[in-house]
Amino acid sequence: MSSKTIDSYIDEFKIYLHQLSEDEQQDVIEFYREYIIDAKLNTSDAIINELGTPKNLARKVLADYSIKMSEQNYQNVDNGHISNNDRFKRNLTMIGLVLLALMASPIALPIAFIVILMLALVIGLGALFIFLFLFLVAVSVVCGIGAIFIGFSVILQSFATTIFYVGAGLLILGVDFFLIPITIALFKWFFSVVVIFFRWLGKKLLHGRKTPMKGEKENA
Repeated sequence: MSSKTIDSYIDEFKIYLHQLSEDEQQDVIEFYREYIIDAKLNTSDAIINELGTPKNLARKVLADYSIKMSEQNYQNVDNGHISNNDRFKRNLTMIGLVLLALMASPIALPIAFIVILMLALVIGLGALFIFLFLFLVAVSVVCGIGAIFIGFSVILQSFATTIFYVGAGLLILGVDFFLIPITIALFKWFFSVVVIFFRWLGKKLLHGRKTPMKGEKENA
């Protein structure tokens, strides 16, 4: 077996692992180097046929690491002191890595396209819903404030009318006050469901192909 063939593959593979720490990179590289040697993959074509191109293998490895970090709720990042915004970004990155990894697998490629289409549809509908929601909230806020102003404008003419309009305006603003955080909570819940789905999808398909992943050997 040509060590140059292995070194060439591993060197290119390492280029795409920049998102991992040095220790994690070394750990992964040693795992696949040993795998290639043990499997007696003597040529570049044999290695690529078994593991895929270095770039595609790296995508699967990064997706696998990202899924595990997401499952641990990123407790290993900054000793668990991670902001919700950073957690959201990392989960988005995890979703993107899973999609890239699925697209790197010929078997999972059709599923990846279906998932992408479904995700695009959900995002489109979500964006439409957000736009309509913000529009309705803006209109209701204007109506609520307008009702209060109308109420005070007729206070000298009819106190009962003032009470009615001011009460209606406060009711509308009160509904908005409670509706906005409830809607935000619903969006957070929906996103958490999407994250769980992509964790499951990644584990199901990435671990269901012939390409070995670090950790499978230990759990076998």
